[in-house]
Amino acid sequence: MKKDTTKTQQDISRKEALKKIGNYGKYTALTALGTYLILNPKKAQAASPEPPGDGF
Repeated sequence: MKKDTTKTQQDISRKEALKKIGNYGKYTALTALGTYLILNPKKAQAASPEPPGDGF
């Protein structure tokens, strides 16, 4: 009654991955660009609050 819980990992090439994406390539690129703009490290660091206790 033991269940087989092993999962097989299947590696695919970049070409196969792009083929699977198909017509969603533009949407994927736009999402990546938007995420980069929103999570830009310099802006995120500038907008972060000061650590507590640094005001003295």
